[in-house]
Amino acid sequence: MTETRLRTTRRRMLQLLALGAGAAALAACAPKVPESPATQEGVREVSEAYKEGQAGYGWYDEVHPKKTVELLIWGPPGDETDPWIRSMRAAMERFNKAYPEIKTTWEPIPWGDLDTKVNAAVAAKQGPDIVFEADREGEYPRRKVVREIPEEVLPAEYIKKHKFYEVRPLDDGKLYWVHCAAMGPILFVNKELLAKEGLKVSDIPKTWEEFGRFCQQLTKVEGGQMVQAGFAFNGYARYIWNDMMYQQKAHVYDKKKSFINSPESINAWQMLVDMYDRFKVNDRAFLSFDEAFGAGKAAITQVWTWFGSTLEANYPDIDWAPAMYPTFDGDGPYGRFDYDGPAWMVSTLAEGEKMEAAWELFKYHCHEYQFLVERSHTVGMIVTTEPHPDYDKLFAEVEGVENPTQEQRRTQALAVLAKQFAGGMVFPGEVAAPFDDMWHKMEDAILLNQQPIREVLAEYEKLYDEMLANTNFWITPEA
Repeated sequence: MTETRLRTTRRRMLQLLALGAGAAALAACAPKVPESPATQEGVREVSEAYKEGQAGYGWYDEVHPKKTVELLIWGPPGDETDPWIRSMRAAMERFNKAYPEIKTTWEPIPWGDLDTKVNAAVAAKQGPDIVFEADREGEYPRRKVVREIPEEVLPAEYIKKHKFYEVRPLDDGKLYWVHCAAMGPILFVNKELLAKEGLKVSDIPKTWEEFGRFCQQLTKVEGGQMVQAGFAFNGYARYIWNDMMYQQKAHVYDKKKSFINSPESINAWQMLVDMYDRFKVNDRAFLSFDEAFGAGKAAITQVWTWFGSTLEANYPDIDWAPAMYPTFDGDGPYGRFDYDGPAWMVSTLAEGEKMEAAWELFKYHCHEYQFLVERSHTVGMIVTTEPHPDYDKLFAEVEGVENPTQEQRRTQALAVLAKQFAGGMVFPGEVAAPFDDMWHKMEDAILLNQQPIREVLAEYEKLYDEMLANTNFWITPEA
């Protein structure tokens, strides 16, 4: 590299070990940090404090430009009233202090405009130096939007040691991204409605059959109309079907063929039909899952962990708690999950000194433990690299609180997800929008229009296979 100077890592490492602000559960009772993390053997799985976590990750050799370099960043929309945005902007401010020679400009891009603007920028060869990942870890490499990650930027040893998930979505086998956090489905439970029936969250059964019967106790009908659902899932059933497929250790598709017309798929859809017609714990004309739960008219719903933030913002008075997701046999795998990475991808439009500066920003966010934790937790994700927070301990701490705050409830939801992640969940790669649309149509046909399951699956199997043949997207072997 030209016009650069290398700063030793010890100074920066000591600065980072001084980090103490942030989530109270991580900042308290920090044990003494070893003087030289490099001398540690292996990596501890969990960390109770930022200082300890940072020591586990270590640091990297910073390369600072000799002159000012300006970077244009296309970030997600939203302001700092959103804790997720606030956490990422705070990390960017810490980066700016560590790299005063690199000036960053964050330009928020509306989600609906993102693909159009990115395509136009690549075509014009003028645009951002950094782009937010935006669930496009496969799409951006295909469209030549982002650069492959060089070994000298993020060494294979570091990736393996800390258990980053490698994203190699193209046939060239190159590394284009890494994942460090996960989001997935859990149960959200209205504690007040359970208590009225003399029930507790810990009473919720582990199997779908028992769960259906359990929810009957929580279902209320007046004058022939449902006024309280035991299990609300209208508008979200297709995702439960998808989870149920993986719970049965089935595949949904591979690169050439779908498996939606299979015994496991029939079994999954039938269980959802049974929730309406056999157990009668939901009604096809009832409120959507989020409205029902938020209005206090549903005892239990199934949503991904992002829902905790939605409840905090829109339904702060609901006394809710998280619970483990039922399966057919009571054990994992628990369903599908989605990975996310350290937010910022280096654009192919960044060249020369801008590219070098952009890689420094990327390295910073792959190493700073405070960012990895706060960016994940504020949006409903668990950290999957190591070390990560002690989720079992965080769950137990909240469990002992009589009236937990919304933030404490969200922390406990992450702990439940962490248990499910440890018990087995499936990452299928990309779930492209056309496939989600097809799932939605299957859901309407089977659940709302009550068409025969086998007939619907036979029809959509053909459409699914045609779409697979004509769609290029990243599918993992687990899908």
